[in-house]
Amino acid sequence: MKVVIVDDDKLVAMSLKTIIGSEEDCEVVAVLNSGEEIVREYGKLLPDVLLMDIRMQGMTGIDAGREILKEHSDAKILYLTTFNDGEYIQNALMMGAKGYIIKQDFEGIVPSIKAVYLGQTVFG
Repeated sequence: MKVVIVDDDKLVAMSLKTIIGSEEDCEVVAVLNSGEEIVREYGKLLPDVLLMDIRMQGMTGIDAGREILKEHSDAKILYLTTFNDGEYIQNALMMGAKGYIIKQDFEGIVPSIKAVYLGQTVFG
């Protein structure tokens, strides 16, 4: 499965690439660092799962996701954040996200990506 990672913290993004890329059935096809970049590049990349930080400088993950879903209603967006905040969860659900997980749960990231790929919704 093709995965794109979007996080404005480059260290986190590269760590995620290492973790996800070590899985046989996962291919990280791009690592981007802003909402603006993924909105511009999504149509070229067309990942099976988009793993994206919610809070980023400039365009937020929520705003980027909303823009992507306007053009690609079948996009599978899994949000990754340090914030366990009901408002973020509500916003993610309202705009059509397939999941929301906390960054600190490194062991849960790959299983969550696989679940979203299979059509499940993951929140935790």
